[in-house]
Amino acid sequence: MKITPLITLALAALLFSCTDNTGVDPDGPKEYTVPTTYDFENVDYKESASRISMWQGFQSYLGKGTSRVLSADTVNYLWNNTNNAFTAELASNIPYPANELNTLTYNLSGKTADALLFKALADSMVYVSQFNKAAASKGVPGKIGNRLFNYKGLEYNQSVAKGLMGGLVLHNVVAILDKIPTDNNTTVVPGQGTAMEHNWDLAFGYVGIPMDYDTAYSYNTQPVRADRPLAMGGYFAERGKYIQAGGRVFEAFRTGRAAISAQDYAARDAAIVTIKEYLEKTLAAAAYNYVTSPQTQTALDSKFHGLSEGAGFIIALKYRPASSQLTAANYQTLASIMDTSFYTLAEDASNAKLKQAQAILTEAYGKLQP
Repeated sequence: MKITPLITLALAALLFSCTDNTGVDPDGPKEYTVPTTYDFENVDYKESASRISMWQGFQSYLGKGTSRVLSADTVNYLWNNTNNAFTAELASNIPYPANELNTLTYNLSGKTADALLFKALADSMVYVSQFNKAAASKGVPGKIGNRLFNYKGLEYNQSVAKGLMGGLVLHNVVAILDKIPTDNNTTVVPGQGTAMEHNWDLAFGYVGIPMDYDTAYSYNTQPVRADRPLAMGGYFAERGKYIQAGGRVFEAFRTGRAAISAQDYAARDAAIVTIKEYLEKTLAAAAYNYVTSPQTQTALDSKFHGLSEGAGFIIALKYRPASSQLTAANYQTLASIMDTSFYTLAEDASNAKLKQAQAILTEAYGKLQP
């Protein structure tokens, strides 16, 4: 993708130096090329991308509660990245392996919105894990099939994993992008670029996709790449394919980064709008799927698993941008529906509440799946 490719970014930087502290050039934006991959000079998004690897390790440990009693201490250590908690069992074949994660000075807890809420959900998974050899029933925690549920039919590990796509991913991306226009874009830090460039890179890192992300590639192909889509990025293909979220978001990040370096702030701002819209829609598309598919499922373990994912994605939508078309009142209705005992939802053959959730999501976001 080229935008008047007459001069390179490096040459442009030499030719135009009269800017204010945000990098506004009196002669207008420079001509530039948008690369096909996220390949720029002075890129560093390790802090945010490594948190996505931590997300992978954390949710992996919570999922093991189906076959072992979990340790509250281990959950604390993983959440706060202390005591060398990440192990090869939890964090293997991902962009940042366990031995590297354990050396980092940052963690999940420090950048998660409503951190106490998510930690409480994780602690609840620790509590429920003691019932992993018991049979679940209405009002009684335990297992149905190979899945572990609380007394209402909720899988806590699913609500944590999916909820963090909002509390960790969307929350931070939106906060960074909202601040981007006021960031310094003249002072260059070697290895990181300007503050505006670096913060843009950090937002990209939270999305959880590789720098050469390819929407046509099957990332489940063996051998599975360590540098593969995770968290929100993993759901672009799984639930965001119909709305083409992955390709739109990746192109917008590449375009916005090139535009920042060329001081094309109109293109940067357009990219911000696209990114926020399609990250939110990805969560909404996933939520829509998981209030829809359980309506026709008869096996309780599959039904409750889907509803648990849906509950997690509804939690994630709490952190939607201010521009969202989902009203506060309708969000509260969605949250209330997903807080209903899943046994109660399963007993309603008409699926009235789940159909209501479908209607709310469609009203706010349009058609989200075929």
